[in-house]
Amino acid sequence: MSPIAAIIQARMGSTRLPGKALRCLAGGTLTEHIIKRVQAVKEIDCIVLAIPPGPQEKPLQEIAERSGIYCVQGPEEDVLGRFILAGDRVKAEHIVRVCGDNPLFDLPLMRLLIQKHISQNADYTVCSDPIPLGSGSEVVTLNALKEISLKTAELVYREHVTTYFQDHPNAFHLKKIPAPSYLAGKNVRLTVDTEKDFYLLDQIYRKFYFPSQSPPDLEAILQFLASQSHLSTHNSDVEQKNWRQG
Repeated sequence: MSPIAAIIQARMGSTRLPGKALRCLAGGTLTEHIIKRVQAVKEIDCIVLAIPPGPQEKPLQEIAERSGIYCVQGPEEDVLGRFILAGDRVKAEHIVRVCGDNPLFDLPLMRLLIQKHISQNADYTVCSDPIPLGSGSEVVTLNALKEISLKTAELVYREHVTTYFQDHPNAFHLKKIPAPSYLAGKNVRLTVDTEKDFYLLDQIYRKFYFPSQSPPDLEAILQFLASQSHLSTHNSDVEQKNWRQG
């Protein structure tokens, strides 16, 4: 029984930066860094790499096998369905959603979200404050995802797993948690969607990643970036894709 599962959604077919899941940061792939970061969260009972089907995804299957985590294949566009398959595979009650674009999600925030989600018996728990893009995570019950799946077939809600909660906040028990002070209001882009994004993350990992140590500390990284405006603004002109526009 694995009541709390982290599900990492990833695929090889990124439209803006193809193959980014295998791009190398400080000697490891983007996906491997994300897995190692999740493994540092003691509240998580198991990890699932949720990927689409197809031979092009085999390298991700191999990463999951090497990392000692589960791998589940499900519909490429119906990511909600893929999450439900992954959650059922490990008999999860609660799911921590981790995006395969975000190797620097904040560890203390993730732990806090999990703790509050469980203690408050919430359906969906997320940070209430604006924080650096790529630093957040979400916690949701598998039952809530299944309920959404029964309610809607709209692509926007099937492809973007938790957006139904944003549009229907009164349909579930939602919990919003304030961000730690070092994250709240910080306008830095820490997701990997373009070459500019990757350059910034590569510079960060060159300075902060050491294989024998714990995953890079985001608070220290943000302090560093605050003193390096040429880096912190390197990808500030990248336009984030609007999920409502497909």
